[in-house]
Amino acid sequence: MMDQGTRHTLTVTSRESAGVTFVKVQGSLSATTAEQGNKEIKKILDQGAKKIVLNLADVDYISSGGIRVLILASKELSAVQGQMKIAAAKGMVKEALEASGFHLLNRVYGSTIELCNTEEEAAAGFTG
Repeated sequence: MMDQGTRHTLTVTSRESAGVTFVKVQGSLSATTAEQGNKEIKKILDQGAKKIVLNLADVDYISSGGIRVLILASKELSAVQGQMKIAAAKGMVKEALEASGFHLLNRVYGSTIELCNTEEEAAAGFTG
């Protein structure tokens, strides 16, 4: 069996700074890693994080299953008056997010997900 070179692995790390939790996601957010992604992000939410910046700079692949992970996290945050922003998505990941109707979702859930270029820009955009 030939290895296609796409290893669907996921690493999630987080750090907190001035009330904002920066979550760095590395690898691929696919059907294979979606459950792990959900668990890791839920762990961070369970610690009481309310302002989350999801840094996707090192995510090289996202599928509809991966996008669902982000939407679920956003909905959970909305329920506790939290906010989530996405920083540094690039290439096909950014295109997939833009194509997936994030903007429509923003309208539905009251503007909870925003795509930002940098962590700094994302962190500066939090209200409250």
